[in-house]
Amino acid sequence: MLRCPHCQQPGISPLRKAILSPGLFASCKLCQGESTLRYKSWLSAMTPGTLLMIAALFVDDSTTEWILNGIGLALIIALPLWFAPLHKD
Repeated sequence: MLRCPHCQQPGISPLRKAILSPGLFASCKLCQGESTLRYKSWLSAMTPGTLLMIAALFVDDSTTEWILNGIGLALIIALPLWFAPLHKD
Protein backbone atom coordinates (compact mmCIF):
# COMPACT_ATOMS: atom_id res chain seq x y z
CA MET A 1 0.00 0.00 0.00
CA LEU A 2 1.10 3.53 -0.75
CA ARG A 3 1.16 6.45 1.67
CA CYS A 4 -1.88 8.73 1.55
CA PRO A 5 -1.01 12.46 1.34
CA HIS A 6 -3.91 13.25 3.72
CA CYS A 7 -3.34 10.93 6.67
CA GLN A 8 0.25 9.80 5.89
CA GLN A 9 -0.82 6.15 6.36
CA PRO A 10 -0.58 3.33 3.78
CA GLY A 11 -4.11 3.41 2.35
CA ILE A 12 -3.88 3.59 -1.47
CA SER A 13 -3.28 0.45 -3.51
CA PRO A 14 -0.41 0.37 -6.02
CA LEU A 15 -2.79 -0.91 -8.72
CA ARG A 16 -5.01 2.15 -8.28
CA LYS A 17 -2.04 4.50 -8.55
CA ALA A 18 -0.73 2.65 -11.62
CA ILE A 19 -3.94 3.48 -13.53
CA LEU A 20 -4.33 6.97 -12.06
CA SER A 21 -4.21 10.10 -14.20
CA PRO A 22 -4.78 13.80 -13.46
CA GLY A 23 -8.54 13.52 -14.12
CA LEU A 24 -9.04 10.47 -11.88
CA PHE A 25 -8.93 10.22 -8.10
CA ALA A 26 -7.76 7.60 -5.63
CA SER A 27 -9.53 7.30 -2.29
CA CYS A 28 -7.62 6.31 0.82
CA LYS A 29 -9.02 3.19 2.46
CA LEU A 30 -8.34 4.64 5.92
CA CYS A 31 -9.34 8.32 5.83
CA GLN A 32 -11.40 8.41 2.59
CA GLY A 33 -9.30 11.39 1.40
CA GLU A 34 -9.07 11.80 -2.37
CA SER A 35 -5.69 12.14 -4.06
CA THR A 36 -4.61 12.64 -7.64
CA LEU A 37 -1.52 13.18 -9.77
CA ARG A 38 -0.40 16.57 -11.01
CA TYR A 39 -0.45 16.88 -14.77
CA LYS A 40 3.23 17.86 -15.13
CA SER A 41 4.61 14.89 -13.15
CA TRP A 42 2.18 12.46 -14.83
CA LEU A 43 3.10 13.70 -18.31
CA SER A 44 6.83 13.51 -17.67
CA ALA A 45 6.43 9.94 -16.38
CA MET A 46 4.31 8.90 -19.40
CA THR A 47 6.59 10.41 -22.08
CA PRO A 48 9.36 7.74 -22.33
CA GLY A 49 6.96 4.83 -22.78
CA THR A 50 4.81 6.77 -25.21
CA LEU A 51 7.83 7.68 -27.32
CA LEU A 52 8.91 4.02 -27.48
CA MET A 53 5.43 2.98 -28.61
CA ILE A 54 5.42 5.69 -31.28
CA ALA A 55 8.87 4.58 -32.45
CA ALA A 56 7.51 1.03 -32.79
CA LEU A 57 5.16 2.29 -35.49
CA PHE A 58 8.12 3.05 -37.76
CA VAL A 59 10.03 -0.23 -37.32
CA ASP A 60 9.88 -2.83 -40.09
CA ASP A 61 10.89 -5.87 -38.01
CA SER A 62 7.92 -7.31 -36.10
CA THR A 63 10.08 -8.68 -33.27
CA THR A 64 11.59 -5.26 -32.63
CA GLU A 65 8.13 -3.74 -32.84
CA TRP A 66 6.78 -6.10 -30.17
CA ILE A 67 9.80 -5.47 -27.93
CA LEU A 68 9.43 -1.69 -28.20
CA ASN A 69 5.70 -1.91 -27.50
CA GLY A 70 6.25 -4.20 -24.51
CA ILE A 71 8.92 -1.99 -22.97
CA GLY A 72 6.82 1.10 -23.71
CA LEU A 73 3.77 -0.41 -21.99
CA ALA A 74 5.86 -1.45 -18.98
CA LEU A 75 7.22 2.10 -18.69
CA ILE A 76 3.75 3.64 -19.02
CA ILE A 77 2.63 1.54 -16.06
CA ALA A 78 5.78 1.63 -13.90
CA LEU A 79 7.08 5.20 -14.18
CA PRO A 80 3.93 6.98 -12.93
CA LEU A 81 3.68 4.39 -10.15
CA TRP A 82 7.24 5.02 -8.97
CA PHE A 83 7.97 8.63 -9.83
CA ALA A 84 4.71 10.63 -9.96
CA PRO A 85 3.79 11.70 -6.39
CA LEU A 86 0.23 11.74 -5.11
CA HIS A 87 -1.24 15.11 -4.12
CA LYS A 88 -4.22 16.09 -2.02
CA ASP A 89 -7.26 16.94 -4.06
